[in-house]
Amino acid sequence: MRTKSCAFAFIAVLALLAAAPLFAHHGSAAYDLQKTISSKATVTGLVWANPHCLLSFDIKDAGGDVKHWNVEMYNPVYMTRAGWNRNLLKAGDEITITFHPAKNGTGNGFIRNGDGKINFNGKNLGLNDDADSASASN
Repeated sequence: MRTKSCAFAFIAVLALLAAAPLFAHHGSAAYDLQKTISSKATVTGLVWANPHCLLSFDIKDAGGDVKHWNVEMYNPVYMTRAGWNRNLLKAGDEITITFHPAKNGTGNGFIRNGDGKINFNGKNLGLNDDADSASASN
C-alpha cells in the first residue's frame, strides 16, 4: 500500500513538472519595444477573449494605402478593471493609437500601459486597472 502511495505521489509530481511550461507566458519578445507607431486609425474589430483581447484596425499611409493591424492588449479581466467592455470600440470607430509593432514587420503589434495609448472621442482610454480614464458606457 505504501509503495502504491509513493508511486502515485511520484507520478503526480512528474505530471506537475511536465505541465509547468504550459503556465509560462510568451511575453512581449516578438515586439519591438524600442519602436512605437502613432497614427489615426479606423477600428475593424475588437476580440474580447482570453488570453488577450485583440484590437484590429486599419491605418492609411501618406500614399493612401491601407495597412491592417492586430494589436495584442491585456486579458479581459484586466481590461474590465481598466474600464473597458466588449462594446467600447466598434468597427468604424475612429481612434488615435500608439503601439509597438512586431519585430518581423507583420501587421501585428502590442500595446501596454505606460507607453501605449488609445484615444477615442477626445478621451484617453485607460490601460491600467484604476479605471479612471476609460469610459465603459458606450
